[in-house]
Amino acid sequence: MSGNKGLDAHNHGLSAWEMLHHEHWDLPMLEKLRDRLKAAVENLTEHLAERECPCGDARRDIEHYRELLKDVEWGIRNRNLSPVPVIEESLREYMSKKLPRHRCIRHLLLTRHQWGMDLIRQGSGG
Repeated sequence: MSGNKGLDAHNHGLSAWEMLHHEHWDLPMLEKLRDRLKAAVENLTEHLAERECPCGDARRDIEHYRELLKDVEWGIRNRNLSPVPVIEESLREYMSKKLPRHRCIRHLLLTRHQWGMDLIRQGSGG
């Protein structure tokens, strides 16, 4: 991990999106997805407890990841993959909206998660 809990949180969020985009959807994948989203919530919570985020992360960002985590946990409990497309789209929209102003997400999309930048550009007609 980077030592920057905010960066780490969004790396987990992007890794969750990557998993949804590139892997076969099944219950073991949902369990891995749960771990990624749980780490995103935990890291972002710690990050915001330490200091004000220069990228603008706030409680609403924690809540976004937490709501997705609840959907994943529901899917695991009910052995149901129906929330998966909604979660994938929600992560895509979140990263797309954050990209222009969020230094950490932009850095991650330009380095470790270039596939995501390509998808965002395709979605915006660019």
